[in-house]
Parts: sequence; C-alpha cells; structure tokens
Amino acid sequence: MQSAAAAQTQPTATPTDGNDTQQENPAEVTDEEYADETSTWLARRLAGRHENGTVSLSQGQYERARDLLGDDYDRRLEQYVDVAGETGTEADDASAREFSAARENQRAFVDGVERYRTQYDRYQDAREAGDERRARRLAREMERTAANVSNQSQRLNQNYVQLENATAVSFDRSQTLVNETTANVTSLQATVREETLVGTIITVRAASPTASFTEPATIIGRIQMENGSALADRTVELRVGNRTRNVTTDADGAFETVYRPRSARVGEQSIAVAYLPSPESVYLTDSDRFTVEVQQVTPSITVERSPASVSYGDQLSASAAVTVDGTPVDGVPVEIVVDDESLDRVTTGPNGSVASSVRLPATVDDGARAVTARIPYRDRAVAGVNASERLVVARSVTRLSLNASAAGDGVVARGRLLTADGRPVANRPVRVRVAGGDGRVVETDGNGTFETRLTNVTASAATATVRAAYDEPSSNLGDANATATVTLRSSGGGAADVGAPRSVLEGLLSVLFGADGSSVPIGVGGGGYLWVLLGLVGVVMLAGVWVVTARFDVLPDQRADESSSQAVSATNGFDVSDGHPEVTVPRPSSEEQIDAYLDREEYDAAVVAAYGSLKADLAADDEALETATHWELLDHYRRNGTDDSRVDAIRTVVEAFELAAFSPASIDSERAETAVESARRLRRQ
Repeated sequence: MQSAAAAQTQPTATPTDGNDTQQENPAEVTDEEYADETSTWLARRLAGRHENGTVSLSQGQYERARDLLGDDYDRRLEQYVDVAGETGTEADDASAREFSAARENQRAFVDGVERYRTQYDRYQDAREAGDERRARRLAREMERTAANVSNQSQRLNQNYVQLENATAVSFDRSQTLVNETTANVTSLQATVREETLVGTIITVRAASPTASFTEPATIIGRIQMENGSALADRTVELRVGNRTRNVTTDADGAFETVYRPRSARVGEQSIAVAYLPSPESVYLTDSDRFTVEVQQVTPSITVERSPASVSYGDQLSASAAVTVDGTPVDGVPVEIVVDDESLDRVTTGPNGSVASSVRLPATVDDGARAVTARIPYRDRAVAGVNASERLVVARSVTRLSLNASAAGDGVVARGRLLTADGRPVANRPVRVRVAGGDGRVVETDGNGTFETRLTNVTASAATATVRAAYDEPSSNLGDANATATVTLRSSGGGAADVGAPRSVLEGLLSVLFGADGSSVPIGVGGGGYLWVLLGLVGVVMLAGVWVVTARFDVLPDQRADESSSQAVSATNGFDVSDGHPEVTVPRPSSEEQIDAYLDREEYDAAVVAAYGSLKADLAADDEALETATHWELLDHYRRNGTDDSRVDAIRTVVEAFELAAFSPASIDSERAETAVESARRLRRQ
C-alpha cells in the first residue's frame, strides 16, 4: 500500500516545469536542445529519489531509503552524465559530480541514522536491565555515531544547495526532512549524555619550546570533570600525536609525559593530546593542543638480505635496523624496495629493527639489482635515509597455453600463463587477437588463467586463428606465444552491427519513461516532454528519437560482449605482430603512493588510499566485506567479537576515511597520518 507521503509525489496532469513551450516540432529542435531538455528531466527524477528517500528515512523505512538510491538511481545518474557531456556546459558536468556525491552522502546518512537508532534501542534495553557498563559503552558509541550523523547532514545539505543552485530543482523538502532527522538524533543523544556520561576537560602545555627524537619535550597537563572536580589518582590513556601511552594523574588530576617526535613535520607544529576513556567508562573523551618546534635528527640504517640470487616467485628475506647515535628508533616505517619497486613496509619495533619476507614479483627486471631498506620520510622529525645490498634477479622461462571456441558472432579465447616449472603467473597482461578481428589485452587471474571474447571475426571465414602473446618489456619473465584455430559455427555470420539503435519506440519508452522503481517526485511534471509523447504518433520523430536512444541504449550484442569477458581489463584494436600497445593495469595504491600523498600534503588522498588497501586486505579474508560500506565494515568487526584494540584501530581508519572522502574540508595532517599508520598496523596483523 502506498503511503500518504509517497502519494503526494504523484505528478499533476499538466506539465509544470516552467517551460512555456509545451510542444515543438522535433525537426526544428537541435541536438543540444534535446540534451538540455533531457538533462532537466533527469535532474528532476534524481531529485525526486532524494526526496522520497528522506521521506522513507523519516518513517524508519531504511531499506526503502537505500533502494531509492540504488541501481535505478545509478542508471539515471549514468544517463545524466552522458547527457551532461552533450550539453556543452561545465555546469552540467559539475552537477553530475554533485549528484554522485549527494547519493553517497545520503546513503551514509541513512546508514548512520539507522545505526544510531539501533544503538539507542540497545541502550534503552541495557538501562532497563540495570546493565550500567553496557549502557555506558553503548552511550559512548552513540556519541560517535551522533557526531557522524551531524557531519553527514551538513555535507548532504551542502550537496542539496549546490544542486538546487545549478539545476533550479527544489531540494527544500529533502533539506527539511534531513534537518528534522538530525535534530531528533542530536536531542536523543543530549538526553543519553546527561543520563549516563560525564564530560571531561583536558589542558596541556609543552615545558620546552623544541622537541626532537633525541631531546623530547616534556608535556604537562591536567584532566578534570566538567564540574571542575579533578580526575584524580588514576591511570588514564592518552593519545599524543599519533601514539598512545598510559599516564597517572595526581590528586589534582595533573600528569606529565614526553613528546618524542618521529613522523611529525619539521618546524612549528600544533600537536593534539586526547584523553581516551575505556569503552565502559562513565567519562567522555576530550582533547587539547600544545605548540612546539620540531627539530630533525638523521638516523643510521643497515640492511641484510637472503638469498643473494632470486627468480620469479622466490622468497626474499630482508632485515633492517634503525638507530640514532646508537639508540634504537622504534615506531618508524621501513620500506623494502627492489629496483625501485616497494615490496613491503614494516614498522620498527622497540629494538629499532624490522624483518620482512616477500615473494619476488614479475615486475622487477632481471639482472644485477639491489635490495634497499629506506625510511620514506621527507622533512620529518626522523630524516629519510636508506641502505642497499646487491641482489641478482634471474630470468624465468614462461609457457603460454591457449584454446578457442566459437561463440555467437565471435570467439571465446581461454588460456594460462605458467613458468617452466609450473608456477602460475598472476596479474600479468596477455595480448590476444583473432585474425581479421578484435585484439584485446587481458590480465591473468591468481591461477595464471585468462579468458576474453573477441568479435568482428571475418564474415566469410570458415575458421579463425587466434594468437596470444606475453612479452612485457620490463620483467624477469621470458616471452611466450601461443596459437589456436577455431572452426566457426557459420561461415556467413559476421559480427553484429552495434552502431544502429533498436526500435525507436522501444528505445525511447525504455530509456525515458521505463520503470523507475519510484513515484514521480513532487513538482516533477511531464514538462518539455509532452511533445515526445505526441511526436511518437508520427514518423517525424525518428531523427530526434535516435539522438536520445543512441545516447542511452545498450544493445543486446553489447551486453553479450560485456558479460562474456571475464578479463580484468581489455584494450581493443591492435595487431599482435605490430608491436606493443600501451597498457595500464590498475593496481591498489602502494605504500609508496600513500607516502607520496603525505609528502605532497594531500591528506585526503592518502587516507582514501590507505582505507582502500585495508579494505582490500580484509575482504580477501571475508568476501562479505567486498560490498560493505566503511561503516558496515566497522560494524562487522565490532559485532563479531574482535579485540577492542583492533576495533578501535579500524574505527580510526573508518572515521578518517569518512572525513577525507565526504567532508568538504580537508582532513588535518595529524589525523591523516594516524589513520594511515593504523591501516598499516592492521594490514600487518
């Protein structure tokens, strides 16, 4: 049954899009005018989904609120992006990006509100059961969730304002409902805070104006409750910069600790100190900052490796030690690099040493190379240094197998790349081509196998020859080639012409007025599209309809091509015998890339890359996490009995990712570096 709120979104009988021209001769309308009309219509459809989603959220219909921003929304957004490219205006391109951001922010907002209300119900149950420890723990979790909901609300409202200004489509009701929902969460949390938690105030200052690794600064501080009473005679946990430690307060709540910088940037820095109560504590967290001049020291680093000669897939062990004037330097990252490729990254332990064991990848060129241990710092409290040991990389012979079979209007090619001793060669590009037809570059999977579909086979041929080649110019793997011949199912069947649109009427109806999964939003009428319906009666619409249909339509043959290829990447249109096409295979952000982001002070990019690498590692152990949002990932580990310290580390990364990916303001350097280090520690566990 349709709700009253949803029923209000049904369109009126008369178009009301503000366009005085309700009917036009399509023959007199330019392609750009078609695009403008389509852009406006699609913007309204997208805005309607946002509005209906906020209505569903206000009614507690979380799945409905998410579904409205799901696949159908994505389809409309893809159409909007295509049209934006046709209108010739940068404003439409910017609006497409803003719609994408609004979708992600509204999804996150829905998730956050649902999470808060679930936590609130559990909190009430704990209070009714007299379980004060659980109630306090939940209240503290709710404090973080409520803050995230508030932040997401601000970002979403900014999206709405930008979209309303750019598209002239009203988002007033969406904003009103989002603000009402946020106010409800804020009000509930204020009550929870008053019932269960006690606010705290921490103050800190540096006793000296400078700090270095060899001469740390003494930090003096005090913790008290909001009512002025001291948090006296207890051991508390503090986070100073990006490191945590325990300190003991005296009768006045005062404490002392030291700040020994490692990754902090050189020069005057504002360093945060946060009081971190335990999850069951009655006290709330608080933070303060002190200012200090960070000075640099230059460490010494040594490296050893074993064995002295390796080939593809062999185990390579390396160890390194970092000291300053004989004192071990703990807590700094060391990268193990071969031939400028970072193979591992490990943080030094209490004795200043690291140990790493990795398998040699294919991307390291053969010949005389070096294993390098380096501290990837620049302008930091501990200077970046490196040390190297000679390494010989031997070339490995490879074998390439290939078979092919006819498939409709094309050929499916399958094969496998192995070393001579039978090791699968994973994640390498193989060039595959059918004579007289398509050529593609595909990437082998974890077992060294590949598969792709080739089309445009010569129409008159009874057989087809398929060739595959592996021949990377820079690698420790030798070249390999293979050939297969396939008998075609029909000598008269060539590749289908994918350039022509399908039925004009079918295309227009399915693209412009197809099932959308949601009601038409408030204020969204037929607008400038009355002429489309009328024009369908006559052949005069053919030219105009082709413009829209060709822009959006996906033909059956195209779908078959896309679904039949299981390759990671593909590049069309080369001849195996004509040289090497330029191929770019996407890879997860490396530690070196993350450090480069940090060095360039691109903190948002560093955090997003670190989160992506962490999620990829976690999803490798649990496929259910592949499609999880960052908050769902955190909830997964929080609910399955994961150690609190690990959950806290994941939370640090997730909350930083939330700010970096969705906040209009950049994340600060300290929080970014803390998140990056947390992600790296988690990946090593």
